[in-house]
Amino acid sequence: MASLATVEDLAARMAVTFSDAERVAASAALDDLSALARLHGLAVWGTNGKPVPDVVRMVVLAVAERRMRNPEGYVSEMAGEYQYRLPETGAIGLFFRPDELSTIRQAAGRTGLVAVPVTRPLKIAKVPYYPHGKDYRSGDF
Repeated sequence: MASLATVEDLAARMAVTFSDAERVAASAALDDLSALARLHGLAVWGTNGKPVPDVVRMVVLAVAERRMRNPEGYVSEMAGEYQYRLPETGAIGLFFRPDELSTIRQAAGRTGLVAVPVTRPLKIAKVPYYPHGKDYRSGDF
């Protein structure tokens, strides 16, 4: 399947010119991220003329940029004069943070469960009261 963003989009976002090796790595990262975005969003994005939402393309490019700028996924920490580097949790920088995942799901219309209010007749002083003025026991609804 085609990527949700192009290597040229990523190069423009990062304001760099990729070497041939970097272009291959960027293309692989965009392919992988596009597959993840389709998994969490809609599988039809970018296929059969179905447009890719701009916000999804933006998230895919942001994560790909993070991957290209820090391919090993390291973070630096310092304690006094002692400094060390540890890999981030996750698959070497190729993952969506919770806010990015939420954005993808919103673009797909997958925002979770919602409560739907349901009205039922109430009995007040042994007389049924129907809030919408209909007697639902008669089947006339």
